[in-house]
Amino acid sequence: MQKYFIPKEKLKLGIIDTDDAFHITSVMRCHIGDEILVSDCENTYNCKITSLKNDLVTFEIMYQEIGNKELPVFVSIFQGYPKGDKMEEIIKHGVELGAYEFYPTIMKRSVFKLEEKKKESKLARFNKISKEAAEQSFRQYVPQVCDIPYLKTIDFSKYDKKILCFEEAYKNGDLYNFKTIISSLKKDDKIAIVIGPEGGIDKTEYDYLLSLGFIPASLGPRILRTETAVFYCLSSISYEMELKKSE
Repeated sequence: MQKYFIPKEKLKLGIIDTDDAFHITSVMRCHIGDEILVSDCENTYNCKITSLKNDLVTFEIMYQEIGNKELPVFVSIFQGYPKGDKMEEIIKHGVELGAYEFYPTIMKRSVFKLEEKKKESKLARFNKISKEAAEQSFRQYVPQVCDIPYLKTIDFSKYDKKILCFEEAYKNGDLYNFKTIISSLKKDDKIAIVIGPEGGIDKTEYDYLLSLGFIPASLGPRILRTETAVFYCLSSISYEMELKKSE
């Protein structure tokens, strides 16, 4: 069953329009009477389609879905802006794995150069990818791609845990920092994870983040690509908070 996120006002009216209506009619090829899941980012409902057009679908609510599919902690990803379209893959799969929000971050070794006039269109593209991934993975809400900031403009003061993914931490003997941090997580903790772009974290950025309370953490003895590190972190947190505790 396909899930769709729509604004509260459209949920009350029982209508789905724009790209979602086209997806229901032309991609999913639904029929009147078929069931879909509809969410306003707070609650999810099992609904029955009552009419179909390419630009407008109407539905009636049958019952509310019960259950929470969100991580019990809030993980904010500060991803050093990578080359090409890697950021899109990081957002898509990061949403599937439970990330709370994303900040594609401009760092010293980022090849990407931010053009302010293109910033809004990029954020719109990223958030569209996040919405589609949230629907596919049956998330309770759509994680936001909040901004494309420069590292030193970010306020990290609200976070309970601050993790700096740093490949050199293994050589420095900090192999167990990551395990120690995620083992100590509590429900509703706010976690900031900083991951460098290709080439990693610059020494001045490293020192700056440590001054803000970040803990340098190795993700094991192997060097991961920048687009892989976020998936490692989120998978580990999911195991620790959702699977391990149910053993």
